[in-house]
Amino acid sequence: MKEKGRVTEVYGLRAKINLEPSEACKHCHASAFCQPAGNARVIEAENSIGANIGDEVYIEILARTGFIAIFFVFCLPVMLGLIGLLLGAQYSNTHSIFYGLVGFALGLIIAKIVNDNFRSKHKFLPKIIEIVRPKGS
Repeated sequence: MKEKGRVTEVYGLRAKINLEPSEACKHCHASAFCQPAGNARVIEAENSIGANIGDEVYIEILARTGFIAIFFVFCLPVMLGLIGLLLGAQYSNTHSIFYGLVGFALGLIIAKIVNDNFRSKHKFLPKIIEIVRPKGS
């Protein structure tokens, strides 16, 4: 997915980008989660093309990145919580609730570890692919 934004910070080979709501966001049911109160989203992107503060840029976000994030943040904790519920149900309702909560918490911990690992290795980071209008031109 290709989106347009403005560079607000540059540090090393990374930049912070303010993304304005796109036309697709107006029709998306999840847009309230991405842009609470209609504000621009701020994301971190790889800046291998040398964009500067104030530049308008296009960034590319891979679709698989979103699917992987959704799996680890939403699906994995719920799946592990359900497995815990089912395992605990063999013993009692109290065990079921306890194992369900432990499974859910374990899923969140795994999601955090995976996120930190990907972040430190710069995996799945969006990339600036084009400068639309350099600052001052």
